Amino acid sequence: MRIIKLKCESDQTSYDQSTREVLVEREDATNWYGRPVANPTCPILQWSKSAWKEIKEETGQESARTLA
Repeated sequence: MRIIKLKCESDQTSYDQSTREVLVEREDATNWYGRPVANPTCPILQWSKSAWKEIKEETGQESARTLA
């Protein structure tokens, strides 16, 4: 299983822009299925790929490798 970080697809201020960490159980072409890392007792939820976007966070190590 992998952990992904998701954020609302819309960047408008009226939408919650906080990042969700999700432990992905499975996925298909249109959805991720998993539990929020912050609440592992939560049942498996459906995270629509059209409503949520996967974000990548750069660390200092990734930047250092790019410069090398």
